[in-house]
Amino acid sequence: MNNNNNNEGVDGSRRGLLLLGMGLGLQVLLAPTMASTTVAFASAALSGPLREPATMTPRAARSVLTRVVLAGDRLVAIGERGLVVLSDDGGHQWRQARVPVSVTLTSASFADARQGWIAGHSGVVLHTSDGGESWSLQTDGVALAKAALAQAQGLPVANEDRERRIQDAQRIVDDGADKPLLSICFADAQRGMVVGAFGLAATTEDGGKTWTPCRDHLPNPMSMHLYAVTHHDRTWVVAGEQGVLMHSSNDGASFQSLASPSERTLFTATATQEGGFVFAGLLGAACRIAPGSTAVSPIELSAPLTILSSVQLRDGRVMLLAQGGRVLASRDGGAHFAEQPLARRDPLTSLVEAADGGLVATSLGGVARLG
Repeated sequence: MNNNNNNEGVDGSRRGLLLLGMGLGLQVLLAPTMASTTVAFASAALSGPLREPATMTPRAARSVLTRVVLAGDRLVAIGERGLVVLSDDGGHQWRQARVPVSVTLTSASFADARQGWIAGHSGVVLHTSDGGESWSLQTDGVALAKAALAQAQGLPVANEDRERRIQDAQRIVDDGADKPLLSICFADAQRGMVVGAFGLAATTEDGGKTWTPCRDHLPNPMSMHLYAVTHHDRTWVVAGEQGVLMHSSNDGASFQSLASPSERTLFTATATQEGGFVFAGLLGAACRIAPGSTAVSPIELSAPLTILSSVQLRDGRVMLLAQGGRVLASRDGGAHFAEQPLARRDPLTSLVEAADGGLVATSLGGVARLG
């Protein structure tokens, strides 16, 4: 879809681009992509932060946090070293949840007030059935790598790609659990998708009991990093490195490439209430898909800001959170944006609207209400 002849550089600078996409300067372990098969997660020989639970600390809500989302009326914020903190009063007070891993957590999605999932480094997917009070490990990079190898070995001998895919999958298994997942989205308590570095992607139809790596089903031949996945009804979209965009109108059964107006990387995607989609990312890269359409239109921002996350509020405003703590707002479904003044600028990483209408943000210094 896109080539490498742009200002982001090629392979040597992709590590830095992935770090920037995290919005935090966090260290990540990069890994090759995976092929497709389905396996249930089985306990494997795990090491390091995959085996060590998150440390319980009174400073959890003031640590480096990456995302905050709603679980019903509850706020759930996630971050470095497996930290998960919860608030039931709109973000005024927080308490830490117990988590079985201590990897960096990057994305969270709740299907309702109780069923939720978190994605993170080392291919981790965590699940809760009690609104975030407790978490269990559903899969990791080891299980996903073994799934890729099993699928490749199951290909017909006559398949010309069989040997290459077996070799690629075996290398992934040998690498160990070092596959960072960067975005997760669930349509309901059963159906979800997760995407990550170097084109990593997987789906589930049973609430995460089994995950199907699906990289080979996506139009991403250059294995670009995939930073964002979201959906509206039966439509799913994925966005990523160098303007990669893809779209599914059949509930994720198949994806087609979309022509992005820019080759700059897209870090975030938001589905609007009306069924449109807004994408944004590196140095002012921004575009949208109008409801009922598959055409991608550019969005002109007031400055070449790098956008790290996005959200739509209940009143319909779409908010873009830029590096440096700047916030842009749109009242027309993402067609036009204007900067929204804040009392102060912090190194913010994500934004959400609490049940009482207040804005709550995560940052390098924890989580706090903006108003």
